[in-house]
Amino acid sequence: MTIQPLPMPPRTAQPKLPVLKALTCPKCGASLSQFTPSAQTIICQSCRSHVALGGEALSILSAGQHLPAPPMPIQLGQTLKLAEGTFFVLGRVLYEGRDDEDTWRWTEWLLGAGDGRLLWLSYFRKEGFVLFRKMRLREPLGKRTIPIGEGRTAPINERYPARIIGAEGELTFRAAAGDKLTMIEGAAGGKKYSVQQTLSEIEAYEGTPISSRAIAEALGDAEWLKRLEIGNNRAELLSAIGLFALVFAALALLMFAVTSNSGQLIDRRTLALSTAQREARFPIQLVANGRPIQISLRLRSDLPKDTFANVEVSVIAPNEVETFIFEKDFYHETGYDEDGYWSERDSFGSAAFTVEQSGQHEIELNFSEGSPSITGVTVEVSLRRNVILSTPFLIYAIGVGALGVALMIAGAVFKQK
Repeated sequence: MTIQPLPMPPRTAQPKLPVLKALTCPKCGASLSQFTPSAQTIICQSCRSHVALGGEALSILSAGQHLPAPPMPIQLGQTLKLAEGTFFVLGRVLYEGRDDEDTWRWTEWLLGAGDGRLLWLSYFRKEGFVLFRKMRLREPLGKRTIPIGEGRTAPINERYPARIIGAEGELTFRAAAGDKLTMIEGAAGGKKYSVQQTLSEIEAYEGTPISSRAIAEALGDAEWLKRLEIGNNRAELLSAIGLFALVFAALALLMFAVTSNSGQLIDRRTLALSTAQREARFPIQLVANGRPIQISLRLRSDLPKDTFANVEVSVIAPNEVETFIFEKDFYHETGYDEDGYWSERDSFGSAAFTVEQSGQHEIELNFSEGSPSITGVTVEVSLRRNVILSTPFLIYAIGVGALGVALMIAGAVFKQK
């Protein structure tokens, strides 16, 4: 299923906030406009240079680059009517985080109000939008917790290195392309907490998750709202189909359990096999009625750690034609992993065949091979007639269950947070 990208609204030339200062880019001479008194960096729209404010003269922090289109249709100069008031999009920063296995990117927009209030709107594809406001760290940052005031703390769930890919517009901190920082993130009481730490400063923010629909409504973007509605309808449909598939998978598993012991037991006996006597046979009367006969093997002797034993099963018809039915590898494996010691055994196997000729047959077992320390095994052999084969139900359950899980995941992905 292909989802068309969200349409981008026309780019507004500049915010509607009053210009505090009219400046000039020290590199290319293009005009720069400062809108908030707390601005420390302006990115020149002409040459993309990161220009530092606050000194007697403007200085270049770094060369910049043209950023890719934002992941959501939010552009510089747009107005958002939020519960906190009316805000304008003043700047955008593209970050990249990494760990030992992966890298990822997220986007943050600086929102400014006419009365000087500032918010940061963060968007990460897996988590959606979070609206952050700056907070003070009144206590030292802990190794495992973030102090959030009044003696309360938020447990840290992530700590990772990050860097600034690039930016545009106006920012409230010194930001050069390529700058490195450490991100410390936590959560408590339905709030998100983010600490950005560099060699020279540390800033902390408290955030509230906000839905894509709320942002689209704040922007008054009817087209985005329409696309969200379509996407959420698709997500609900995929989730419903996925749930339906999981129900059928559960029913198939139930049928597998029921049919695993179906049919009538016609013979059960225990046979000893060894390196000295590898073959064992026993006779049985079978009728050719077109219904399957199931042969089951169950190991009745113990296998030491990290050993195996292989047993083959054949049927010899009254006309002396021998038919191989199946082979079974019994094993006992052990080891260590990140969770500690583990042990795994396999001591049961079965297969089915159809009788072609009525009369006395012979069931033959052969101890074909095993670990050097295994000189013999004891095996219980069971035969059932008129069985309902259970394997097709298991295969169906696995296939349909996997499809159901995939559809549920797809529904979660399509659903906009």
